[in-house]
Amino acid sequence: MRLRVSTASPVAIGYVEQRQLRFHKRSVDGSAKADAAFTAVPGDRVWGVVYRLSRDEKPELDKHEFLGIGYDQELVAVSIKNGSIKAWMYVARSHAIDETLKPYSWYCDYVIAGARQHRLPFCYISNLMGVETTVDPDFKRHEHNRQHIDM
Repeated sequence: MRLRVSTASPVAIGYVEQRQLRFHKRSVDGSAKADAAFTAVPGDRVWGVVYRLSRDEKPELDKHEFLGIGYDQELVAVSIKNGSIKAWMYVARSHAIDETLKPYSWYCDYVIAGARQHRLPFCYISNLMGVETTVDPDFKRHEHNRQHIDM
């Protein structure tokens, strides 16, 4: 996160109810990116990290996340250790969803590395490790992104 937004600092670890992490959001690179898809199923949870960042840097983060193009933002209740807090979350736009795509291996490894770094529940990390991936055909991009994964 700090590679994109220098002021980002973790505030809490938590989950959003009635959502599943799915890799089905079409990316400009031809792969699938993550989405906290709404399921309406009690017990479904997407775990993650709530960050605080400078208001001045929000437009930069929105640009990286393709806000208004592939993602919208949604205000959600995040369940944390001592209650809940409100936070903005990026969610895939319906026209950007393609269930036939797979994430590149380096992208999924980013997600897993972040989950490990922030000590998300083991069963959640285990599920992430079972996501079917594909190899990025752009070797330079693959190698560049692999360099930034803290495994």
